[in-house]
Amino acid sequence: MVYLMALTCFFNGRAALAETWQLEKQKGKTSVYSQNTESGYKEVLAKTLVKAHPKALIALLGDISLAPEWIHNCLEIKVIKDLSPSERLINTFFAAPWPVKDRDMVTLSTTTITDDLVQISISDRSEIIASHTKFVRMQNMHGKWKAKPLDNGLTEITYQGGGDPGGSLPTFIANKELISSIYHTFLNLNKVIGQEKYQPNEITN
Repeated sequence: MVYLMALTCFFNGRAALAETWQLEKQKGKTSVYSQNTESGYKEVLAKTLVKAHPKALIALLGDISLAPEWIHNCLEIKVIKDLSPSERLINTFFAAPWPVKDRDMVTLSTTTITDDLVQISISDRSEIIASHTKFVRMQNMHGKWKAKPLDNGLTEITYQGGGDPGGSLPTFIANKELISSIYHTFLNLNKVIGQEKYQPNEITN
């Protein structure tokens, strides 16, 4: 009976995922899914496997000088304030294709570690600083990174999130750009996160 109940939960869980998330892009160990929201803007779920320690994600995201090299369309990241060892306010700037105006977002990043499971929550803090004249402020941004340790030195990294791109950008263009951006970001992440400098022995608190 216990076995049958577990089996039922397993298949129901897979069915629920299939009903709510649609596979958009896939390459090797990287997959990107999307689901609709009431706002019309899609939410994305990206997954990949990397040969790195889960805590390498903290070090990589903390290396803001490298961000434009792997975060798709990222122009720059500025730290507004370190609130604590686990909380940081940041301002991220993104390039947009002409004639769309470039975007920026202001977010609070909160890191929690349970054993080797790393979770980084992203929440909108647009009201912290005034909008920049050359950028459209993105709104209601939210997301969560997870880095889960697996066997053989592998780590599963996921990101789920979404928001409002701001301005008058058509919804279908915003959704297409979101999916493309997270897909290329995750492909790039695979190329850089395995570097020795991001592994735990190089992380300082």
